[in-house]
Amino acid sequence: MLPRLLSLLAAILLLARPTQAQTLPDTTGVRYTQETVADSDPDAAWLAGLSKLTRLQIEEHRLWKIGLTQFAFGSASTDSRYGLNFIYEHKLRTNWSVMAEISPALLRYRPLPTTARRTGAEVESQVAARYYYNLNRRIRKGKSASNFSANYLSLALGSSLGRYGFGTPFTSDGSQGQSFRASAALLYGFQRRLGRYGFFDLMAGLPLPLSPRLGPLFPKNSLNLLLDFRLGLALGR
Repeated sequence: MLPRLLSLLAAILLLARPTQAQTLPDTTGVRYTQETVADSDPDAAWLAGLSKLTRLQIEEHRLWKIGLTQFAFGSASTDSRYGLNFIYEHKLRTNWSVMAEISPALLRYRPLPTTARRTGAEVESQVAARYYYNLNRRIRKGKSASNFSANYLSLALGSSLGRYGFGTPFTSDGSQGQSFRASAALLYGFQRRLGRYGFFDLMAGLPLPLSPRLGPLFPKNSLNLLLDFRLGLALGR
């Protein structure tokens, strides 16, 4: 009897003893990765530089411009012209603007081939309406921000005061002796900003003389195209 009790007690003690948990080695590891970003994206850098150069993302509604390209240097026997363009352009709507320009100039001319060169003055002016037909598309592409940087169609009226002037902003007939000249023009062009204080404006068109006499659109059955270029300083708001 006693041996049986001892065996039962030993079995109870054996079952009551807490089991020792087996600890398995932890094989779970934490990995840290660092994303490598290129120092610079050539395309993004080029676009950023272009945007800064042409002020693509700067919205402007008024633009003051001074053109520095109204110079015609002549020899001792031909006439010379030294002038500037003072231009103001104002946005009416996103695509539409009106523009006014006045261009005073100093002239060096010879009234007759046998006379000495003289000095005179001339003042050219123009008023124009412009339609920037691709401005909305340029804005959607991030290439402009309604800041006069787009291609345009324009209808303009020009005039000139000065007996020894060369013509109007759209005509250059060389017929000196008229105190007043006037002309109209249908123009196509494109204007862009150059940095914060620069601009260029290239235009071509079909001029129509109005005064001192109404001239033909196609003199002597030939196409008389106008090509003009403005480059200078600009300040927009």
